Amino acid sequence: MDLSIQRQPGIELRHFRYFIAVAEELHFGRAAARLNIVQPALTAQIKSLEGMFGVELLERTKRRVELTEAGREFLRESYAALAQVGTAIETVRDFARGATGTLRLGYGANAAIAGLISESIRRFRSQWPRVNVTLKEMPSSEVSEALLRNEIDVGYAATAGLVASGVTSKSVGSWPWYLAVADTHPLAKAGKARIADVAGESLAVYAEPDGRSNIGGVLASLPGMSPQHVYRTSHIMSLMTYVSSGLGVSFVPSPLKSLNFKGVAYLDVSDPMPLMEMKLLWRSDNASAPTLNYIRSLDTQAAEK
Repeated sequence: MDLSIQRQPGIELRHFRYFIAVAEELHFGRAAARLNIVQPALTAQIKSLEGMFGVELLERTKRRVELTEAGREFLRESYAALAQVGTAIETVRDFARGATGTLRLGYGANAAIAGLISESIRRFRSQWPRVNVTLKEMPSSEVSEALLRNEIDVGYAATAGLVASGVTSKSVGSWPWYLAVADTHPLAKAGKARIADVAGESLAVYAEPDGRSNIGGVLASLPGMSPQHVYRTSHIMSLMTYVSSGLGVSFVPSPLKSLNFKGVAYLDVSDPMPLMEMKLLWRSDNASAPTLNYIRSLDTQAAEK
């Protein structure tokens, strides 16, 4: 006796519902009323089912209806089939609205140090706890290309002018610059300084692996800045080590002060300097549902501040 549902191409979901109603009511009249169909139509559907399987599912007499052994087996399968369909529907609906799936987030060190990522992920996860969030640290200059290569879904970039075609961006924060010097530097206790005060000293800059620096454009617009030597590094810890060792000074965004790097003093810059802007980037087309939910979460977070 083979009641395998997969081998019955003519079976439809309504057959399961009809049979379950009859099996639970054990009465064709009550089952038909429950299904809002006429009794002859229900009787015909059950007979059609039995014809598909070549076995009686119900034992009928004038006074009662009972399940046969095959009927009890098919009832279990019917419950399971409808439950599986319901689960499949809910799974697809959840995926479509971004309640499940994965959010791949790329970021530079500045975004992490500023606390933007941890705060936003905590909020996002409180709203969408079943979304898997993966993190990938990368230079700001690589975020746009990583998006276009579909390696990440959303990214934070601190370097200006790196938003590629096909990528949408929005500002999520901006910070002033500080002059970082060794705590043994003559200016260490001054509290503030001008660009001219360190114009001829060696300079340490955070440089992207391709040679671009997130401060290069800023310094190029500041007259009189002609460092004796430029140390380039793509690691923030190395940058601060150059400073604490007295090898050079550096202009750093304000979040880096929170590192409390030993041997470093931070000075306000008296000269006007453009703020360092942090941008959130995502693909302009085909943004995933979790990505859109993450962006909405950030918008709500910003509106509440």
